[in-house]
Amino acid sequence: MSYLVLARKWRPQTFEDIVGQEHVTTTLRNAIRNNRLAHAYLFTGPRGVGKTTAARILAKAVNCIQGPTEHPCNQCSFCQEITTSRSIDVSEIDGASNRGIDEIRQLRESVQYTPAQGRRRIYIIDEVHMLTKEAFNALLKTLEEPPSHVMFIFATTEAAKVPATIMSRCQRFDFRRIAVADMVAYLEAKLRAEGITADEESLFLIAQKSEGSLRDAISLLDQMISYVGENITAADVRQVLGLVDGALYFKAVELYRAKDTAGALALLEEVVAGGYDIQEFTIGLMNHLRRLLYISAGAGEAVLSALPRESRSQYQEQAERFDSRDLSRMIRIVMEAEAGLKRSSQPKLLLELAFIRLCSLDATVVIEDLLQKIGGNGPLPAGPAEDGGREAAGPQPKAREAPELYAPTQDSGRREAAANHNDVGRLWSSLLAEVKAQNMILGNCLESARPVGLRDGAFILNFSGPQAKFSITKLENRQYQILVEEQLSRLCGEKLRLICRLDEAEPQASAARTTREEEMARKRREAESIPQVKNFLKAIDGEII
Repeated sequence: MSYLVLARKWRPQTFEDIVGQEHVTTTLRNAIRNNRLAHAYLFTGPRGVGKTTAARILAKAVNCIQGPTEHPCNQCSFCQEITTSRSIDVSEIDGASNRGIDEIRQLRESVQYTPAQGRRRIYIIDEVHMLTKEAFNALLKTLEEPPSHVMFIFATTEAAKVPATIMSRCQRFDFRRIAVADMVAYLEAKLRAEGITADEESLFLIAQKSEGSLRDAISLLDQMISYVGENITAADVRQVLGLVDGALYFKAVELYRAKDTAGALALLEEVVAGGYDIQEFTIGLMNHLRRLLYISAGAGEAVLSALPRESRSQYQEQAERFDSRDLSRMIRIVMEAEAGLKRSSQPKLLLELAFIRLCSLDATVVIEDLLQKIGGNGPLPAGPAEDGGREAAGPQPKAREAPELYAPTQDSGRREAAANHNDVGRLWSSLLAEVKAQNMILGNCLESARPVGLRDGAFILNFSGPQAKFSITKLENRQYQILVEEQLSRLCGEKLRLICRLDEAEPQASAARTTREEEMARKRREAESIPQVKNFLKAIDGEII
């Protein structure tokens, strides 16, 4: 008799046997018990988590001689034929190889026939997302209103590719990745029944390598049994699967902490010489740092449950030596290296540079604690945003005031005279409105000015900007000048003259811009002369920018 691989030998035959999908199995069992079975189901999720297996068990539950029942007997002819894929009433269709409209048309014709033996004709379409658009369209009407004796069960790993029109006609169940702890417990029980021994760490390594797929885990275990026989160890698993010894990750992190660049590079040479894949090592290092981060942040239970018992204390001890912020920065460096490995022609060099960065990474410090250790002449002078405008302790050098961009003339001090003719701003707004109503171009020229105020029966305007000379020339035209002065006199109740001039603040502003760098350099020198600032910059190896 030919050998039956473990993935088929251990395939679940009842809802209770399915691992890690209680939210699915409980709902299906309740639907069977309450006679609320739908005519179409969509099972989605990663590979190897039980989608097709659940579909077969549901088919047996419906057609079992004792059914419909949530506990199929697996002894009657109906159950055995479904288990061995020989049932003429249960059709398993591969969506990848039967994806055209012709195949779906044949299916539409066959659904009209009543079951040959069982209660229902059941169609299980695996990888249904592979069907063509035309095939999906041909299936729509049949799927929405199928004969009462027909049930559809679709399975897919890519639910996003299934049209919404199909999805809306099905009850959807999302299968989850299986937790490492649940997978290890399942493998232990099955190996015990087979009379095979395996240490806990080896099963954890297999479960982690399978990435939530129980079928992958069983296949890897089958491979290990072929390699070592009936006594599986963690060392054997690492050798066969090419996994890096976890001790190397612990050692690498300690070298980073000790800033031992030479030791870290030597460790990397050891990894390469051992034949390990560089990207595999980098991903493992990232996962190791992630576990330390979880533990350091107080969320260790989330990751410790997925580790062997003997490794948990080792992780906790190492996590206690690090601040979670330091671990976050280390993970970011490793992530950047891992992202570049696929594109780099020198992956080893890329990882060496990452190791050097990790070894030169300074520990995170709290500013308040650092200031207390620095001591000196008192605390650092607080900025306005921190001290609410209070004076900083200790004598501080007085900084020169920045030069005014606009220095008002003596004439501008006479703005109080505008109070006799209402407010200057109100007068200016009214003047603009009146002039624009009569001459839009003239109004636009006035709009580029800034009113200075009233003096000796004159209304003074300052012009600035690239259009200043054009505006002044326009307003000095006697015709336009008379128009503006008439409006001024009418608004103020007395005769006023219009005086236009270039804004003298423009050269000052230009000079201020040209000397901005000198001013910033002076302020930087003044700040660096403060003893507390000097001590602080020295402690953190920083600079003022």
